[in-house]
Amino acid sequence: MIKCENLQKTYPLRKLHGYQALKGLDLHIRTGEFVAITGPSGCGKSTLLNILGFLDNPSGGHYFFRDRNVSSFSDSERSGLRLSEVGFIFQSFNLLPRFTALDNVRLPMLYLGAGSDESESRALGLLERVGLAGKEYHSPLELSGGERQRVGMARALANDPKLLLADEPTGNLDSRTGVEVMAMLKDLNRAGLTIVMVTHDLNLAGLASRIVKVKDGVIEA
Repeated sequence: MIKCENLQKTYPLRKLHGYQALKGLDLHIRTGEFVAITGPSGCGKSTLLNILGFLDNPSGGHYFFRDRNVSSFSDSERSGLRLSEVGFIFQSFNLLPRFTALDNVRLPMLYLGAGSDESESRALGLLERVGLAGKEYHSPLELSGGERQRVGMARALANDPKLLLADEPTGNLDSRTGVEVMAMLKDLNRAGLTIVMVTHDLNLAGLASRIVKVKDGVIEA
């Protein structure tokens, strides 16, 4: 599904040469894998996740997604892929506080052109799937951290993505709720969904099918 060849990313700074976050990184991820990306702060793992999720373009090298070279896609092309092919789970949830849980989940479907009835029916089903039946009309402010992350998971699945990206998905959760979230991710992976997760927690990383260690902008192991 994913093939990165000599992937590079340099951010312009006032210094002459800028800051190089990725320094010729090579990475292959097969369809159906659950890969955990670990490494110290500043090693380039979040930059890598942003490129994999079409939030950013590499400065050099090649990124192939489902056999397409997407390295130099325009902003609109990347936006289209991001909406239709990728689901995101964030550490800080990134929910819209004035929207209900239901509307937070419906929104990606509406952006992709789904009808009102279709999006509502699918969103209700997804919220039930993540254990939030009965809380569809609560705002995020009325939900616990674990419940907010479940809304985030339901939203990430709204458009039936081929790739799920999770950025420290248990970082703001207590240990028990974190275990529950990881169990749901494992279930999704067993059902065939490809998952790439960034985490500092080596215990959580050990639940993935493969661990990729990043250091100083390259794959260390």
